Amino acid sequence: MGLKTGQAGIDLIKRYEGCRLDAYKCLAGVWTIGYGHTGDVKSGQKITQAQAEAILIADLEKFEKKVNNFYSRYRWTQHEFDALVSFAFNLGSIDQLTAGGTRSREVIAEKMLLYNKAAGKGLSGLTRRRQEERALFLSANVSGDNETAAVLSKAHPILKKGSEGSSVKELQQILKAKGYEVGAIDGIFGYKTLAAVKVFQKANGLTVDAIVGAKTWEKLSS
Repeated sequence: MGLKTGQAGIDLIKRYEGCRLDAYKCLAGVWTIGYGHTGDVKSGQKITQAQAEAILIADLEKFEKKVNNFYSRYRWTQHEFDALVSFAFNLGSIDQLTAGGTRSREVIAEKMLLYNKAAGKGLSGLTRRRQEERALFLSANVSGDNETAAVLSKAHPILKKGSEGSSVKELQQILKAKGYEVGAIDGIFGYKTLAAVKVFQKANGLTVDAIVGAKTWEKLSS
């Protein structure tokens, strides 16, 4: 038995891959087109939006197979499957992430966030993608109208002035990537981080209290 990628997974992949209808060279110097499609792309090639959609569905089959290779071990739910197909689409497979199928779901969710680097350097775009994939993966065990908020609340602690640690550093990185001035990325929730959070909350129609709870995390991850 195997699963197919659901709309949540397709939307996530589209959001982070973007769509280009003219062939271009990616950062690695590989000719690319559509939603991150490579392999048979040539300089000067052009496609339509409909072709880009069709190519994406075809490309997904390869990564669906890679995730389904572990289906008998984990019995993935749809949300877990969607999150992992997005992960594999970006990184090639989930073999290392699952340690060949030996890791628990909890460890898989924890390790996802580590795959946010290129050439050894953390990238804000990859950090956001891993956060969203992890939230989707964890949402398989959450139900109700407040699913996303509940997942993000579980995935991230509530932060406020005086908080310290890796979650604060993650907050600072996301805010900086979105164009907000947070000062040093030092994992300390000080006055500059507080001011940036307030500006972000106001700009996104949130309660301006400088407390980073589930609703603020949800907006940060969008």
